[in-house]
Amino acid sequence: MYKGSLFERLSSSFDDKQFDSKEEALYASIANNLSRIFSTNAGSAEISKDYGKVDLNNINLSMNDSIEFIEKSSQNAIKKFEPRLYKTKVGILRENLSFNEMTILIQGYLVINGRSKKVSYRANLLKNGKVKIFKDDI
Repeated sequence: MYKGSLFERLSSSFDDKQFDSKEEALYASIANNLSRIFSTNAGSAEISKDYGKVDLNNINLSMNDSIEFIEKSSQNAIKKFEPRLYKTKVGILRENLSFNEMTILIQGYLVINGRSKKVSYRANLLKNGKVKIFKDDI
């Protein structure tokens, strides 16, 4: 069975017995790490100054430029801090933008059992500051 990422093993925060397969455990582990990335503001983590999402309150660009900046910076953070996902693309659902809420779509590829598989996640950044990440069916 999949035993979790290094962080999950060190913090004992991952129980592989709750999953039916290695693949499900891997999806959950990645969602867990993406949640940590999107729950952290860049510059506030000791691990690295660029760990986390950009400060959404201090972007002084037009709406379109702001969205593109958030997409690109999120893509870079995932590329750097979630290396199990590759060829990652990040997009913000523009039609679902509302005051202090945002839905981010994350697509990429994983290697599962020696084969490349396309995977998609949805990140909901909520008004209360919480982040919900779940695997999205493509």
